[in-house]
Parts: sequence; structure tokens; C-alpha cells
Amino acid sequence: MRIGIDCRKFYDIHLNLGAGVERYTYHLVKNLLEADKENDYVLFFYSDISPETIHKVKMNSSRVKIVKLFRSSSKIPLLDSHIRFSWLLKKEKLDLTVFPANVIPLFYNKKSILIVHDMAIYLHPEWFPERQWFSTKFLVPRSIKKAHTIVAISQNTKQDLIKLFKVSEEKIRIIYPGVVVKDTYLPEEIDKVKKKFNIKNNYVLFIGTIEPRKNILNLIKAFSNYIFENEESDVSLVLAGIKGWKFQPIFQVLNNINKRLMNSPIKYVGKVSNRERNILLRNCQAFVFPSYYEGFGFPIIEAMALRAPVITSNNSSLKEIAGDGAYLIEVDDPNDIRRAIAKVLEDKNLRQQLILKGKAQADKFTWETTVNKFRTLLK
Repeated sequence: MRIGIDCRKFYDIHLNLGAGVERYTYHLVKNLLEADKENDYVLFFYSDISPETIHKVKMNSSRVKIVKLFRSSSKIPLLDSHIRFSWLLKKEKLDLTVFPANVIPLFYNKKSILIVHDMAIYLHPEWFPERQWFSTKFLVPRSIKKAHTIVAISQNTKQDLIKLFKVSEEKIRIIYPGVVVKDTYLPEEIDKVKKKFNIKNNYVLFIGTIEPRKNILNLIKAFSNYIFENEESDVSLVLAGIKGWKFQPIFQVLNNINKRLMNSPIKYVGKVSNRERNILLRNCQAFVFPSYYEGFGFPIIEAMALRAPVITSNNSSLKEIAGDGAYLIEVDDPNDIRRAIAKVLEDKNLRQQLILKGKAQADKFTWETTVNKFRTLLK
């Protein structure tokens, strides 16, 4: 078969650009091309993707063709993203096309697989910027309707699709993503990262976009209450990630609390590299991810794989993905988050149980398994 893959949302390894969907697409494509020796592939990238990323994925395979597109600056990029892109897809005479980011171009009606990550914008539109009506009201519903098969990355996403769009269960396949992390670093590498971010003591860690959806305000309140009750504690809260939508109120609260507490125990370290991310996870006392909603929740599985005890939300896909490998919390209750932090920091037996069960849970999510199920679907 001749298979096309929409790689316009793709993690750039050279520039370290891209979040959840981009990283998912990168690993899916890379592992699929390594495993599949039968089919031919046409990958559609934006023209500013780095040569290093193309080389890493293609690896000089004669079965892989690269097609590059220019980015559109229009707010409703109908011409480039839908008319021209549909024309390019049809020009390649594809037997099947995979769209990994929730949307199929308007004017493309050939056989397709649509990958859906989450339905957060439909369930909680208040978490997102306005002016996305074209996508939410028209593009995504139309894509869901015309896709030959839909891949949901969790049972939770499947149920949301059925509830919101009345999609037939027979049309949806659940294929969990894999998780890949490096967990061996030299002591000097670890020291370098801690020195860069001025981390001198034990710390609780959050990694994710700094935005309301991630429930960071309740995390900050919970941690500050823990410090108020344990004045002699030298534990810090480290927040890592890019600043997202409506981040300003979060930093106002953070700064106010740091002024009231000794040694400013809440640190924002900004965006981190993959190496820094892994080192921070591997060496934290607890990883806390109290998000209100996730389609899958990559950070908690990455933390489990790196043997960090995980505290996460008892909601959406997070309780599904965490299994018994995490301490589950009620996200609207800062006191429950505080109690969880206290227990994980102070109870060594609980910490060890979470580390062991978490690692066992993380081992279930491999790209080998993901790709094997995906190849079966392609056939």
C-alpha cells in the first residue's frame, strides 16, 4: 500500500519544539517506519521542519517520500491547509492517509484514519482561547464523520467521542501510545541541571503547560499549606513548562505566596529540554499532576517510567492510565492534594509502593505494542 501521514504537527528534535500531539506523531511515525518493511509512505511536513528531524525519521529509506508545505499566516487557512493540501494528497494517489491531529482537510474524502487525542475543548471551552469556532463547529465534527476509522488514544477519549458525536463503537479503535524515556545520567549531568535551576534540596515536581486546565493554582495552594504546617521542611515545588493561555493569575498567586514564605520555595524554571525533563523527573521526591482533564496524560507515565512516585487526578483518562500506580486525588480540593503530598513525602513504604507499581504500569505502554496494533489496523 501507499500510505500518507499528515506530519504538519510534528516534534522538531533539533529545536525542541512541540508538545503532546507533536511528540506523539513523531514517535508513531518513527517507530512505524522502522517496523513496517512492506508499505510505502508519503510524509507531509511544513517546510520549516529541521533537516535533523527528517533524517531521524526517514533514515534514507527509499520507501519514504517527503512532501513539504508552506505555513499559512491566515486565521482561517482555507486555501493552504484545505484546498492545496487536499490537492497534494490526491496527487500522491494514496491508498490510505493517517491524520494524527483530530482534523482531515475539508476537501479530502479518500480512505482515512483519524487519530483523536481528547475532547477537552467541547467539554470545557472556558479553558481555551476564543475564535476557534471554525475548527470546533465545522472541521472536527466533519472529520469525525468522514473518517473511515477513528483511533482513540484512551478509553476515556472513546467514550467522549460516543457521547458528544454519537460515533458508532465499531468505528473506533483504542490504541494507547507508547512512552520512551532515558533514565541513566551521569552524576555531573544531574548536578549541572540542579545548578542551572538552583535546586539545592528535595523537591516536588510539576511538568506541563502553565494554564488553568492543569489546575496549578490548587497545586500551589496545597503545597503552600503543606509548608505552613511543616515550617522546618526544606522541600521546594518546581514548576516546569511553557507559559500557556491565561498564565498571569497563576504567577500572581505564586509570587504572593513566595513573599509570605521563607526562601521562596516555589520555583518556576520555564521550558526544559528532554534531558532536563528526564533528570528532574528521575530525582524528584514526588511528581504531582493535578490536571482537570487529559486525553492520555503522557507526563504521569513518563514519571512512572523514571521511578518517580506519582500523584494525579481521579478523573478523565488519568485514572485509567495510572491504574494502581499512582496516588489519586480530588482536583477541586487543595486539602486533598496537600494530604497526598504529605503522605508521599513522609511515608517511605507508600513511596516505594508507588515507585514499584508505577514502573510496572509504565512498562505496559510501549511503542512496539502501539505500532503492532496500528499495523494490524492498516491491513
